[in-house]
Amino acid sequence: MKKIVFITQRQDKIGKFGENRDNIDVRFFKLFVALKLKPVLVPNNLFILNSLLKILKPTYIILSPGGDPRKKNVRKVIESKLISYSIRNSIPLLGICRGAQTLNIFFGGRLIRIKNHVRKNHEIFGKIVNKNNSVKVNSYHDFGIKKKNLGKGLVCMSQAKDGSVECFKHKKNKILGIMWHPERNKKIKNFDKKILKKYFICN
Repeated sequence: MKKIVFITQRQDKIGKFGENRDNIDVRFFKLFVALKLKPVLVPNNLFILNSLLKILKPTYIILSPGGDPRKKNVRKVIESKLISYSIRNSIPLLGICRGAQTLNIFFGGRLIRIKNHVRKNHEIFGKIVNKNNSVKVNSYHDFGIKKKNLGKGLVCMSQAKDGSVECFKHKKNKILGIMWHPERNKKIKNFDKKILKKYFICN
């Protein structure tokens, strides 16, 4: 039986009438298949989220990429609630790119403007990378995190050559943040499967 994962959605204004739409990259479904997860898309509506949490108990939670995590909007409220829910109930949580940035802000960290991280592939180094191997990841973010700016309780697991944090985890809680997009590769990489199964799908 597949385990349920709650995944948040970005919200964009579409068309000349400025219609607000929740959406998610369909490429995520490759990731769900690879990790054997049954997704539940969380709308940017607090009432519906509260209803979902009464009906379903997620096994995992993902904070999706896309958008500015500094904005104070309903998505920020939704994701803050899910982070708190994850901590209270010991539910593994994964933040991808913007989701990782959201986690850092939640724990009191800071973001900085960063160059050469949009539509780039670069090597990462650190605890999650075998010293004998070279691992490259994709990159699509304008804001990054320096090690000194990590939030309380967060531990750096990998960095890029410029010193920006590419992966972190929480010391006590089952929380992982990655700055790259495993879902955007044509095929889910074995490296991503290994990392996510070790630090996210860990129960």
